[in-house]
Amino acid sequence: MSNFKQCPNGHYYQGDHCPYCEPRQSEKIDDGTIFTPISNNADDLNAKVNIILPFDIAPDGLKRYIEIKRKREKLDLQYKISSVLNCERDELPSTISSKISEMDELVNMELLKKNIHSFNDSQNGLLGDYYLSDRAVSSIVPTTLMTQILGAQSKLDHLYAENGYSSFANRSVALNTAACASYGDEYSSKEFQDARREVESKKYISISLGDNSVNVLCLPDREDPQSVKSVEKFQSEDISIFKPTVVIKKWRDIICSTDIDDNEYKKRLIDVVNGNSLSLYYRVSRHQIANALTTLFKDLSQLHKSGFVHCDLKPQNILCLHDGLHPFDPVNTKIGEVSAGMTTNFCAPEQILAQPVTPATDIYNLGLIVLSIVDGVIFGKISDYIFPTGGTNTKNVKQLVEPFVFIDYKESNIGDIKGIPHWRAFLEKCLAFEPTDRFQDIESFAMEYQRLLVQYPLKNKIEFSPNFGHLSMIKHYHNGNMEPAWFIE
Repeated sequence: MSNFKQCPNGHYYQGDHCPYCEPRQSEKIDDGTIFTPISNNADDLNAKVNIILPFDIAPDGLKRYIEIKRKREKLDLQYKISSVLNCERDELPSTISSKISEMDELVNMELLKKNIHSFNDSQNGLLGDYYLSDRAVSSIVPTTLMTQILGAQSKLDHLYAENGYSSFANRSVALNTAACASYGDEYSSKEFQDARREVESKKYISISLGDNSVNVLCLPDREDPQSVKSVEKFQSEDISIFKPTVVIKKWRDIICSTDIDDNEYKKRLIDVVNGNSLSLYYRVSRHQIANALTTLFKDLSQLHKSGFVHCDLKPQNILCLHDGLHPFDPVNTKIGEVSAGMTTNFCAPEQILAQPVTPATDIYNLGLIVLSIVDGVIFGKISDYIFPTGGTNTKNVKQLVEPFVFIDYKESNIGDIKGIPHWRAFLEKCLAFEPTDRFQDIESFAMEYQRLLVQYPLKNKIEFSPNFGHLSMIKHYHNGNMEPAWFIE
């Protein structure tokens, strides 16, 4: 990539003159972000308050970094002591200031070290020093591409909002219910609870300070990082599978529209960084999303043939990689057993009602995903169910027992309105209350789904603002060039 020049107003550009200073002025980029060095070893991590670690390649192909902002933890003894003495910082005697600085440095060094752990776990392949995050992966890494495109909501949200499943405590009630309602003997109950604890284990980002490889560690307790339950390689998503169109807007007006091309795309991103009134969007066709979903079926089919059901299939648990969509973070329940975990507004009725799961359980979730792509509405007869939640306690929950699908003829995303009844019938079969009334395997589901895509393709596009982190410029550690990149905390 060619070198960038920086004008007196802080803009980065290529060519003979800055295109951003004429005819308007723009704010400078945050110098603190630009000139923060990239750290690749434990010595730098201990020595610097704010550092940046290389993280991965973002979905659009740009480099992505993780920022570790330690200023929030920095202890400022000079300020505290001068406040107690009711004087200004510079009024403190030099001998006291010197001693305070030594104490500040010592305390801050210890604070910086708290996230550095040495692992010697050959079983999980962890050797050497690692930066281990304080927060779970879900609170660090931006949402999956499928979630950004389709949204985090479920077509069942209106139903479960009334059930009171909005809080984490109530979700735990649903999980406890399955154990209480299904297993009586001591061994089975313990087996179920072990499975439940596995589902609820926290996952943390771990970056090797030796080679900057990124893993996801599953830990029962963040305070005891040596007790590693499992290690997964962090997988970066790739938006190219959706063939998106890049749209740059100023306020609501479109400035330009292009495909993701390496040089042109990066130039446009420099415009976005320098122009505080510019916004970046992607547009993806609904038909392309629907086609991409077919790449998910192979993994699910293999999972079912091995005797397991995913039990938590939703946009948040689907990764978009260069070769297609892949499910991850499964509950992995054996066919014929009760699920140890679920997402209450995105799961089949049998999971809520503590009934055995089958491949048709995952078909229900696929139906909800396709319903979001088509942007239909689910409605119908609701019944109240009472089930045990432990001891003599019970809970009332509403279930959609006779589901129907509505697709508006005037605002349909189906190209030929003659296809609406066929898509509606397909979705109603996927979302049937009784598992036996749904498609019984991925193969039969896929056959009908792909037939509909060919005969009655979808139309229209979904526009979304990418959440890959925050966009800024970075000065490369080795060659000194400036380039756009994404940053996450």
